[in-house]
Formats: sequence, C-alpha cells, structure tokens
Amino acid sequence: MITITKQFNFKAKDFFDYLEEQLIPAIKKARGNDMPVVLTKGTKYEMDGAKVEITDYERNKVYGAHFKTSRLELQIKYVTEDNDEGVKITFSEDMLSFDREKHGKLQTMFYNWQLKMGARKELKRMGDNVYANMPIWLLRIILSA
Repeated sequence: MITITKQFNFKAKDFFDYLEEQLIPAIKKARGNDMPVVLTKGTKYEMDGAKVEITDYERNKVYGAHFKTSRLELQIKYVTEDNDEGVKITFSEDMLSFDREKHGKLQTMFYNWQLKMGARKELKRMGDNVYANMPIWLLRIILSA
C-alpha cells in the first residue's frame, strides 16, 4: 500500500464538492438513468469495464473505493482533515492484484516506486482540479490569505 499526504489551501468541503460533481453524473450515466444518487458506503456501479464499490464515505472526512476489472484490482482512499492552512489530504492506494510473493525484492521496490509516483500525481491532479473548479471569487480569497 502506498500513502501520500499533502496540504492544500482549500477546505475538505471544497474537495468533496468537486468529488461529488464528478461522481454523481458518472454514476447516473453508468446506471443509465437520472435517478438521485446518494453517495454512501456500499454504493455500486460499473464504468468503463470496471466494477466499482464505494467502501467508505463520510462527507468532508473520507472517500474510499474498490475497483475491479478482469486484469486489475485496486483500492483507493482519500482522508481529509481541515486545519488552519486549509486541508490535509491523505491519499492511499493498494494494488490488490499485485502479488508481492511472486516477485523479487527488486521488482517489488520498483513497483512500489511507480505506485508512489502515480499516487503523488493523482493527489496533485485532484488538488489542481479542485482549484480549477472553485468559483473565482472564492479562489481569490484563498490565494490572498
């Protein structure tokens, strides 16, 4: 499992607003209807050949999901903690389909390095997208603080 923590200048509410703006339409599209979507632990849907289950969800605190395809099984989690500077987000990713016992130490180290780099990119991408989707007036307040 790989875990990355980063501080951002927005709040957990902003992160979850962005997350919900992405997830709810995607779930509606995957289900093929416009019925209301309530994000909770146990919510399931299929998208792009992947079976997805939300494993943890508490708005402004935690979002976790399990993804499974024919070749890949992955679990991710975002844990947020508001503080005076904004929010600290901890992103963890566990590639369940990678069997460490079947690979040598060097292969496993390289694989973990790749996962860590990918996790850093993912957390940066999410933060950048939250900033990009914030109302301009709110972004100005945050950046001037």
